Amino acid sequence: MKRKITSFIPVVLVLGMLLLAACGTDGGTGNTDMHGNNGVNQQGIASGNSYINCPGSTNTTAASAESGTVTLTVSGWTSTPAEDALVQKNLQNFEASHPTIKVKWSPISGDYTTKMRANVASNSVPDVFYLQPSMSSAYISAGKLLNLSPYMAQDNVKASDYYAALSNPFVCNAGQVFGLPKDWNSLGVFYNTQMFKDAGLAAPTANWTWSDLQKDAKALTKNAGKSDATYGLILSADLSRFGPFLLANGGSILNKDGSQVIFNKQAGVDALNYYDSFFKNNTATLPTTVGATWNGDAFGKQKGAMTIEGGWLIPSLQSTYPEVKYDIAPLPRTASGKQANLTFTNAWAASSSTQHPEAAWELIKYMTGSTVQESQLNAGFALPTLKSLANAPYFATHPGFKTLFDAASYSYADYYGAQDSTIHTVLSNAIDAVILNKQNAQSALDDAAAKINNQLQSS
Repeated sequence: MKRKITSFIPVVLVLGMLLLAACGTDGGTGNTDMHGNNGVNQQGIASGNSYINCPGSTNTTAASAESGTVTLTVSGWTSTPAEDALVQKNLQNFEASHPTIKVKWSPISGDYTTKMRANVASNSVPDVFYLQPSMSSAYISAGKLLNLSPYMAQDNVKASDYYAALSNPFVCNAGQVFGLPKDWNSLGVFYNTQMFKDAGLAAPTANWTWSDLQKDAKALTKNAGKSDATYGLILSADLSRFGPFLLANGGSILNKDGSQVIFNKQAGVDALNYYDSFFKNNTATLPTTVGATWNGDAFGKQKGAMTIEGGWLIPSLQSTYPEVKYDIAPLPRTASGKQANLTFTNAWAASSSTQHPEAAWELIKYMTGSTVQESQLNAGFALPTLKSLANAPYFATHPGFKTLFDAASYSYADYYGAQDSTIHTVLSNAIDAVILNKQNAQSALDDAAAKINNQLQSS
């Protein structure tokens, strides 16, 4: 559950009330986000799904359990061998506790979204599958998903059991639930503790600022532009890494009703100039410049002292670069003390055409339940969406992961409605143009805004 830059998962109980207030306990979407803003100001994580139209028709009751044994075809994307093995183990545990339901696990390699779209077109959709926020608008509105609300009501599975904000990308504007979030993640600044020590720098604090990040990146950069260079920061030309800086600076992707983008206003221009300052000052580099495939790979190869990534980097470092000593700091604040982050989540959903809707629900309920979510947390793969796991023992012994978890108080979903894919692609290209000195920030953002607004108006 991630937007890792090569292909794509935190919150204390006191924050739960804030999150819950953003979305009614019946699974509805509400009109106030977790930051106390009316409408969809800043595209907050509690409001990102306000643009999802409900299907023309959907199931309104829960199907009865079938007699005899049934087989469910289940799909998701392939991940690391360790994470794939954990998914399969949890599916096997489900089968053991549900002897009349068999699971045929058929993971999809490559471009998951494109291949699932082809499956839909050919009417060969799995019974149960991973649902990304970027897929949800089209799938929900077109009636391709099983309405889970009747099943939740029947089994007393409350929307309020989950962090409501994370459910929103899978809920239509009438409050019907079409997917339950299986896990999530946020971003943090991973930093090489040995490099900080060698440079005589103190570890970042909870209150470090944008200026502190610039100063540390400069102090940590060695031999910039040479073959043996080590950079202070590894950054990607990507909305999913630039977004927190835009939001912390008071900017937003969309206006309140989602009818047009507003990231090209002054707050966005200033944020992009700040982001680009690391490249202009030669204190940051793209991962490809140092022979790496993505930010985490460059950090693991110790080509950079810091990078901005999510919890998915943890198992990657453990398996590929175990010698790297690191810690995780929160994203820095602006000079005025403002802070922002992004959250990434995926859901388990079922096809509306499944021949086994009750069995499909049983699997979704199990795979988003506390046993599975805690197994994922304990493996270091993802954070739990269930509020009941906010004080899980794992956090006491893994403070870095807790840093990611605590980011919920200043987070927004990395999801922008039906045109999410277009917004990510076009705006990421604009960031790349600025970094590569092809355009200045204002012109690049203006061009991106024009393209996206045309798409919004024609949709």
